[in-house]
Amino acid sequence: MGALSPVLKVHGDAFAWSLLDAVPDATLIVSASGEIVFVNDHAATLFGFRLDELLGRVVEDLLPEAFAAVHRAHRTRYRADPTVRSMGAGLDLRARRSDGSQLPVEISLSPLQLGDDVFVMAGVRDVSERVEAEDQLHRVLRTLDASDDGVFIFDADTLRFSFVNEGAVRLVGYSHDELLTMSPLHLNPYATDHEYRRLVAEAIDGCTPIVRRATLLRKDGSEVPVEKTLQSAPTGRDGNSWVITLARDITARLQGEADLRNSQEALREAEQVLAVADDRERIARDLHDTVIQRLFGEGLHLQATLRSVDQPVRVRLQSTIDGLDETIRELRMAVFSLQGAGAAPGGLRGRLLAVITDGTEGLGFEPRLQFEGPVETIDDHIAEHLLPVLREALSNICRHARARAVRVTVTVGEDIILTVADDGIGVPDEVLGGRGLTNTAERARTLGGTSTLAAQASGGSLLTWTVPGAQSSEVLLLPEVAS
Repeated sequence: MGALSPVLKVHGDAFAWSLLDAVPDATLIVSASGEIVFVNDHAATLFGFRLDELLGRVVEDLLPEAFAAVHRAHRTRYRADPTVRSMGAGLDLRARRSDGSQLPVEISLSPLQLGDDVFVMAGVRDVSERVEAEDQLHRVLRTLDASDDGVFIFDADTLRFSFVNEGAVRLVGYSHDELLTMSPLHLNPYATDHEYRRLVAEAIDGCTPIVRRATLLRKDGSEVPVEKTLQSAPTGRDGNSWVITLARDITARLQGEADLRNSQEALREAEQVLAVADDRERIARDLHDTVIQRLFGEGLHLQATLRSVDQPVRVRLQSTIDGLDETIRELRMAVFSLQGAGAAPGGLRGRLLAVITDGTEGLGFEPRLQFEGPVETIDDHIAEHLLPVLREALSNICRHARARAVRVTVTVGEDIILTVADDGIGVPDEVLGGRGLTNTAERARTLGGTSTLAAQASGGSLLTWTVPGAQSSEVLLLPEVAS
């Protein structure tokens, strides 16, 4: 039996006080001065004191020091207007054990009139487990609110939402209070009640979550594509079934999928264009390296026979040679067309052909251009000198040589050799002293090479411009010829 102060022995019998020992909560009776005059066994266990250690203490000894002075003021006000206060009044109350540790408690107060004296009977309940459970629930709720996904929990029978997180609020634009008056059908504009209940039944009966793509209707009337995962929750104590729905905004994912499809389609189109370009390049290369080369060779043979035939035959041969020249020009235009408008300027060969084309107007005829070796391997620094040299040579022929034919050859091997031969009047004195040839020779010396201009035995002049070339492991066995 609990300890009984002499103050109370004169006011009751042992049976009445034994009832307080049977109460499951810690029970204390406190006098108007705050002195503890009765405690039951549960109180001794809860606070960690012996029964005789609690009797005679002031009740503030069982409170954290920070609350002791405040409690004395509360006790004074309660004595002035004593009323019954039930457990669970919503106050955050703390008690202190004998070892100084604290625990959350709920306290019920009841005034107790014993003769002329007024006491307060306090029932103290340890709520540590409940507070821990509430704290854990709050942590779960804060975690759910931090998620970008919408979490909706609704009753399987009424379909009414019982819980929504902050992610759901952000997703559909309704407030918590608004959503708790709604059902999933309010947010699913394309689902009927029958269809949705069938989906709910499938979620409750199934063992695995149901994943669906759907469209949610936002408060502003816009629609947002989502991926929904439905799963049944454990049945509540009231027997009701609940369904948890996770809704994830997949707008960015759908855009990414669309971009990927577009990229794949663009890649397929690019591959088709590349395949066509490869075919065109192959055809152009075959025309250039085979057909034009053979026509050019045949033209050279015909030209070599001009001096050995009489006049009528010479006229016919010249007409044939002119026809071959025109055919070669047309084939070259076809090659450029097949390679694309931007293909020729992209390489050194195209830039050399452009110089030949520029010189055609001044000469009145088109010079023949021949490549021998891997022209495209010529170093850019050498090409910056080679092109002006060719341009200067054609300009000199145009102004001084009165030539009817010019042959340009670019040879690539250990040395890079540019030769420009014409059938004009030879090498006039004024050209030998001109500034252009000086520049040509200076460009060769800059690169460690030489430049010479000499008369040909058959007539005309021959410019030979030679510079060291970069060593290359690639060797073309067949010459490249263009005209």
